[in-house]
Amino acid sequence: MGGLRPDHRFAGRVAEQQFLGEVLRDAVAGRPRAIVVHGEAGIGKTRLIRETCGGSQLQVLWGSCVRFGGASVPFAPIIGLLQDWLARADTGERAEVLDGLDGLAALLPSLGGSTVATTRLPVLVDLATNRIAKRRPTVLVVDDLQWADVASLDVLSYLIAGFRDQPLVLIATSRTEERPEGHPLHAWLADMRRMPLYSEIRLEPLDLDATSAQIEGLLGTAPDPGLVAEVLARSDGNPYLIELMVRGLSGSERTLPAIVPVALREALLAAWHSLSDEARLVTRILAVGGRPTSSAVLTEVAAGHGLKADLIGHWLSEAQDRGVATAAGGSTWWFRHPLLAEVLYDGLSPDEAADLHARYIRVLDERPTEVTAADLAVHHEKAGDIDATYRWSLVAADQAARLRAPSEEAIELRRACAVWQSVSPAVRGTLDDRIGLLRRTGLVCDRAGRPDVVVTLLTEALSLLDQAQDPELACELMIVLANGRWQSTTPGSADLEEIHAAIALTEDNPDSAGRARAFAELAEYEDMYGMPDSTGHAEESVRVALRSGSPAALGRALCARAAVYDRTAPLDSLADADRSEQLARSCGDLDTSVNAGIWRFDALHALGRRGDAADVTRAAYQDAVAAGAGIWAYFLAYQAALELIDLGRWNECRAMLRSAVAARCNGIPGAGIRLAASLLAVRSGRIEEARQHFDRALELVSEDFNPLRPVMTVAGIELMSAEGHVADAVSWARPRLSVPEYPEPDDDEALPVYAFAAAETARDAGQHGLAASESVDSVLADWAWEPFAHALGGVDAQAMKRALVAAELARCRNTADQSDLWRQVIETASTAGSRWHEAVAQWRCAEASLTSGWPPSKAADLLRHAHLRAVELGARPLQTEIESLARRSKIDLSAPIPVVHDAGDARLAALTEREREVLSFLVAGRSNGEIAKELFISDKTVSVHVSNILRKTGTTSRVAAAALAERRPPGQ
Repeated sequence: MGGLRPDHRFAGRVAEQQFLGEVLRDAVAGRPRAIVVHGEAGIGKTRLIRETCGGSQLQVLWGSCVRFGGASVPFAPIIGLLQDWLARADTGERAEVLDGLDGLAALLPSLGGSTVATTRLPVLVDLATNRIAKRRPTVLVVDDLQWADVASLDVLSYLIAGFRDQPLVLIATSRTEERPEGHPLHAWLADMRRMPLYSEIRLEPLDLDATSAQIEGLLGTAPDPGLVAEVLARSDGNPYLIELMVRGLSGSERTLPAIVPVALREALLAAWHSLSDEARLVTRILAVGGRPTSSAVLTEVAAGHGLKADLIGHWLSEAQDRGVATAAGGSTWWFRHPLLAEVLYDGLSPDEAADLHARYIRVLDERPTEVTAADLAVHHEKAGDIDATYRWSLVAADQAARLRAPSEEAIELRRACAVWQSVSPAVRGTLDDRIGLLRRTGLVCDRAGRPDVVVTLLTEALSLLDQAQDPELACELMIVLANGRWQSTTPGSADLEEIHAAIALTEDNPDSAGRARAFAELAEYEDMYGMPDSTGHAEESVRVALRSGSPAALGRALCARAAVYDRTAPLDSLADADRSEQLARSCGDLDTSVNAGIWRFDALHALGRRGDAADVTRAAYQDAVAAGAGIWAYFLAYQAALELIDLGRWNECRAMLRSAVAARCNGIPGAGIRLAASLLAVRSGRIEEARQHFDRALELVSEDFNPLRPVMTVAGIELMSAEGHVADAVSWARPRLSVPEYPEPDDDEALPVYAFAAAETARDAGQHGLAASESVDSVLADWAWEPFAHALGGVDAQAMKRALVAAELARCRNTADQSDLWRQVIETASTAGSRWHEAVAQWRCAEASLTSGWPPSKAADLLRHAHLRAVELGARPLQTEIESLARRSKIDLSAPIPVVHDAGDARLAALTEREREVLSFLVAGRSNGEIAKELFISDKTVSVHVSNILRKTGTTSRVAAAALAERRPPGQ
């Protein structure tokens, strides 16, 4: 041998280590990041992280995702991270971090206490990790993200969405070969790539030089070039396979021995084959466990297979010494390379595997705290006990339902559906039970955002159902199936075939609840796409529901009527929506409750009760998510977000959008969330983030989806303008402003921002006069109604938008009345409560006034108020524009800072409260006239106060008095 012991040097990866090193240094400085390291199994993902983090000053916590028979344990990697921290933390640190976080007992039973609604767990985990990082900069490592359960992905999304200035890094590894089409990680990664503090590393195979360096470290001598080339060819540059291939060589070889395997399976088994017979058997038993397994469980299973219990630990240590297995915390065992577990399992005969699964079942039955129902379902399936598989799958589904984990519930229910035909009749029940299972699974998949599965399941259910015998159930299935088809086709238009079939099916029972629901569904689709007869069908739905005597059907019917009247008769719509929600809640109908909340928002908005619309809808969103509602709960968040943005309540909006974006819902609600997030991001100056959100929205729905078209147009214009493509924005938006086939009152919403883009285009091109506004004038001339006649958002909001269009047209044409028109926008925006538009109008008014010859002192108040509002909102682009105009006009934007009473300085202590107030304005550089206006006193009174200030402080000028108040010499 060349060396006494192999040098497991980390070859290559210089650029990746440098990048991660910079990320870690940034984290220490309070700049958090999230990184996903991609690569095939054995490529060195985990090793890269260990090598980079090993010498850092950060605390590194590890958690792993585990796959077992297709079942996932909710929050498994999160539990691992927290358990790793618990093992390291002392009593004081535990008490500080866990203070008020009793709900984490749902993940860590060792903490004691009661469980908590799982919708709160992301917040609790976020609080805990931030407290941990606050004590010491921290790296959270999640291994094998491709096996993560959806609940854990949601938590990770929430953590990443909350990155601001924490000394925290999240690094995850993910195999590239274990993510087939449709894998949930694809959607998660697509969403994360649109987060500003997220990056990825893709590890490629080692090249010839790096392979040579690795082999030299392992063998202790420079390898023969021919050996290096052969190893590289056979391993494809995979560091783990390289290590296995050269293990046991002396270093003098020119080629690999003939017995060195070339296939992945053989390479992975190379170290395993060197174990004793007993150690190989123990590791095979470990592989059957399917996930990291405690020493106690493994010992019992192995002993039941004929191995000596007192020697199990010895054989496990042998496997650990040979690099086959590894112990976490000294008591839980798994494979150093998880792929080896699959290879070993595949090497078992069906009878051997079934026998070991049966032994696991017997041991785990006696240890209920170490097993989940999902584990037992898999073990029973592999053991060939289909009846038990069916039973435990349903138990696991019920557990997932209680945890508000619809994706995991869907996995278990789909397994139950798959084995149903093989289950004994006494256990599986009747054909009606089969239909009921398909129905439940379809509804859960609908909530989990899997409309394609919904279509498959409910199509089968309908084929099994005697529709004439049970038209009510057939109606329900047809309605859900229609919704599934609609959502799975990236909605552009609705296919109402199933809805019409449901109505036809109930003609012989005109007073049935199913018929009422079918008419309600039809009315909502027709209203959404501007089809005729929506009002008549909504009214018919209510009439039928009343005759049926079904509270649930009446709630659904009133919801549909609220939808069709939300713009034309908002007071009636509001009453229907409120009553619908009450009925839905009493019946446990979450979907109708959510829909009623959507139409209630529209009614409140149409009435001009915008603050109520935002508050009530945000509360409804939070309640719906906590109750486990489906993805349409996030449409409520989208509606509330748009209102909060316009009202200037941006911090509230950011907090709400953070949780909504982290949920990564699909379809229309997901697109709405992304559009709102894009709009807020572009106004906040985060242009790259805005683009990512906008592009994701276009991936989730068709670009011509009518209900989201106005918002998509507004967000698109503002984004393209911020990116410097304002002329392109005008061209892109023009055909999208209105669709003749589906005219919407909401179309008016895009007119002000379209006029803005036209004005910017005219300014950039140096145009003015009527020719400059031709694009806007032609749109207004062809508009289907008098713009803003519908008064959506209330008469005050529409007056503001009408004033906005007029002011932007004046800016297009460069007319002399711009300042007057912008002042009208200021007044109407103030009345409407639109803080964003008010601030923009104040800036534009000051700009127009200064251009027309106003002295800076006359425009100063406008700019200061606009600047204060921009800073409060976090509107960086607007703030920058205001500050630029102020510099050019020599206007001081400094806000007065109160001069506190200072008993230690006799000069300042002698001042009265009013004199200290006047002095604060002197520090801000205000003139006597400006001070008089701010304090509602006369110029002469201000002059008297200034004289008193100079006399009492012993200063000779306003500048000297201000310098004294700021505690700095006048020359600085």
